[in-house]
Amino acid sequence: MKLQLLALFALLSTGLLTAQASWGIRAGAGQTALRSGQIFDPLTDRLEPLGNISLGAFAELPLTGYIAFRPGLEYSSRGSSLGLTDKVEVFGVQLPVGARAKTRFNYIEAPLLVQVNLPTESAIQPYAIAGPTLGYATGGRVTTAARAVVELNLYGTDLDLDAIGYERFHVGVIGGLGARARLGENTGLFMEARYEHGLSQPYDVPVIRDKVGFRGWNVGAGVTFAL
Repeated sequence: MKLQLLALFALLSTGLLTAQASWGIRAGAGQTALRSGQIFDPLTDRLEPLGNISLGAFAELPLTGYIAFRPGLEYSSRGSSLGLTDKVEVFGVQLPVGARAKTRFNYIEAPLLVQVNLPTESAIQPYAIAGPTLGYATGGRVTTAARAVVELNLYGTDLDLDAIGYERFHVGVIGGLGARARLGENTGLFMEARYEHGLSQPYDVPVIRDKVGFRGWNVGAGVTFAL
C-alpha cells in the first residue's frame, strides 16, 4: 500500500509539472474533530476540535467547457484536544490531571477532485468541488498544555505511529464551494471552503476496541496560473 501511494504521489507530481491547462497554489486553515462508533461516543463528546493547516499545489485539467479534473498534493494536519480531569493515557502517552492534551497528526495528501465551474459573464467565477482524497500519515505529536489566564504549552511527545498501531493510510471525501477572480489574462485569485469526512478509521482504541476517525472543515485561498 505504501509503494502504491508513493507511486500515485510521483504520478501527480509529474502531472503538476506537465499539465497543459493551469496550476495553482493553495493555503488553508480550519478545524478537525474525532468521530467514532457508539462505544467511544462518551469520550469523543469531551473532545474539542483542533485547528489545522494545509499547504499544497494542484493542477486544473479541463475535461469540458465547465468541468475540470483537479489532482493535487498537500501537506495537512488533523487532531483533537482533550481536557484532562483524571490521569489518562492518550495514544500511549501518560498525561497528568488538570492539563489539556492536543494530539496532532501530519499527512501528505493527494486530493483527486472534480471541479464544476458555474456559467457566468462576470469576472468572478463560482465553482463547486468534490471527490476523494488519499493520504499517508508521516508523524504525530501530543502536546500537553496548562490553562490558567492563558494557555501555556508544557511539553510535547512525538508518537511512534507504528508502535501504537496507527493506520497511516487515509481515505476521505471532500466537498466544497469556491470562487475565483481573474487578475489578468493568465492569473487568478481564488477562495474556497470545503468539508472533509474521513472514511478510514486510523486508530483502534485499546480495551474497548472501538475505532476513531476524523472529520473537519477548511477555508483556503491561493493563486492560479495558466500555462
